[in-house]
Amino acid sequence: MKAYLLLLGADQFLRERSYAGGKAIGDFQIWTAIKNAKYQYNSYFDYCINANPLSYEDLKNELAYHKSQGYEPKAIVPLNDWTLKVANRLNQDYGLPYLEEQVIDACRNKSIMKSIFKKVNIPTPKSMYFDNALQLKQLMNEFNFPVIIKPVDFGGSGGVYLANNKQECMDAYTKSKQTMEIYADDFQVSKNEFLIEEFIDSDDEVSVEVLCGHNFYEVITVTEKYLSPRPWFTEMGHLVPSFRYKDKNIKDLAIQACKSLGITRGVAHVEIKIKDNNLYVIEVAARPGGDAIMDLVESSYDINPYRLHISMYINNEVKPTHAFTPKKASAIAFMKAQKGKIMQINYPDVSKDTEIKKINVFKNVGDTVTDPENWSNREGLIQFNWPELPTTKTYKHIHKANELANKIFDCSDAHND
Repeated sequence: MKAYLLLLGADQFLRERSYAGGKAIGDFQIWTAIKNAKYQYNSYFDYCINANPLSYEDLKNELAYHKSQGYEPKAIVPLNDWTLKVANRLNQDYGLPYLEEQVIDACRNKSIMKSIFKKVNIPTPKSMYFDNALQLKQLMNEFNFPVIIKPVDFGGSGGVYLANNKQECMDAYTKSKQTMEIYADDFQVSKNEFLIEEFIDSDDEVSVEVLCGHNFYEVITVTEKYLSPRPWFTEMGHLVPSFRYKDKNIKDLAIQACKSLGITRGVAHVEIKIKDNNLYVIEVAARPGGDAIMDLVESSYDINPYRLHISMYINNEVKPTHAFTPKKASAIAFMKAQKGKIMQINYPDVSKDTEIKKINVFKNVGDTVTDPENWSNREGLIQFNWPELPTTKTYKHIHKANELANKIFDCSDAHND
């Protein structure tokens, strides 16, 4: 039998370096699964299974067929939230290492997660579950405004809204429901379960990448996060490492959160808000951070974190011997153009700007630029490297991305069309 590593979600934009991480582990073919693969085939991979990576039945049938052809998985590795459950079931089927089902449930369902945090005294914003308008009306009386309305089981700031009063609360619920109507079926998540949550009024937020193994936890890095203006919470930038990357309290809390949920393999992504020197765990995901944070880690630390993540799905008893020491700063900023219709896209010459590593433009002429509501409302991204490590919170990547967005995108005022 020929062994392969099946990386689910690896073909997703900004997760491309997972291929290199898998290749670095050993002499394995690196496979992924893509819906309608004949039309979407990605030749970087050694093979693309023609299956929806979220469909257990599709994948099970394909894996059985390929086993009959002499190929067997060495590990089935989830790289995003949506593939956690299916990877777990398949690993169990094949007698491969997996996470316990209740661990996956706790990492996917924010309501279960919050109740675990509460039980073990991990500081987290107060939140309550609801699934209809009447419940929400009653729960509003338990909270001081402003509050957050968010889906129980989604990501990328989708369906997350700030509400300053009861009317805004009901409006936020309506908007969140509309968002879930659009995306729930594709991502196979619940479309009518939500949380009302206390709002931690601070713009200081970090994410912590924690390497989780059998009886060991190690923080790889702390990332500084930059959010869009309120009432939205879209991530508009990340910087690795945060100037807080040596902060023992942040690192210890992130490890406690992973332990409390029972995550024992792979890289976990922990989001923490900071207000008046108090720390609050917002949520934890049992997979590597998105938005190219892994690429920033690789750039800054000369370590491919996907390799660490995948290796824990093969053997989580061996603690890697790396010292996680940043050599330089790496950042990403998402471009926001002026609202309106994109009339022209320019490509200013940035070849002599040594700080810019790459620019991706997402939108086309004729597209409409809207508010930064979630990940789908970004116009592009810019990745940066700097030789010096940050000592305070810096916004230079955000400012530079705003400047470039104004040069790249010529927009008409939508109201004058």
